[in-house]
Amino acid sequence: MANLRPLVPELAEKARNELNEVPSRIPDDLAALKAWLLKQPHLNPRADDQFLVNFLRGCKYSLEKTKEKLDNYYTVKTAIPEFFENRDPDNESLQNYMSFGVNLPLPHTLEADGPRFMLVRMGAYDASKYSIVDVMKVCYMITDLLLVNDDSSIIAGHMVLVDLRGLTFAGLSQFNPTFIK
Repeated sequence: MANLRPLVPELAEKARNELNEVPSRIPDDLAALKAWLLKQPHLNPRADDQFLVNFLRGCKYSLEKTKEKLDNYYTVKTAIPEFFENRDPDNESLQNYMSFGVNLPLPHTLEADGPRFMLVRMGAYDASKYSIVDVMKVCYMITDLLLVNDDSSIIAGHMVLVDLRGLTFAGLSQFNPTFIK
């Protein structure tokens, strides 16, 4: 038996109809993923049921796509470690970055099976004083929280609303391939 949060009926129906979720097959799919993960020593992955089923849902239960997505997820964490290390949310510096409100998950829509809306405000911080690396670290922290805790975001998806007000040339220039040291 898989250790998963129960879904509200609307999300359970959406998962079945749109993501190919077959509740009786989930334990076998999780077992197959866990067996594959044991053969991937380079990943150092989480293997709890909820985390893995969220990847399965995101890939409409294609085991091969899920394996590829997991590999990519951990490859990004290895390729740009500065986005994923020292992520203590109680850290005063990160609290400061969180207060900018660059990446804001908005309240759920009225429908139980509706998407999660995210407001991204790229001009919400002074790029001449603050590092895009730390801004992105906070954005990835929020994304990881949603990945683990927000069934609506996983099953119904999320919509990103981008607000460019206040974006300066200094801020825009931080978004180039050489911004990571």
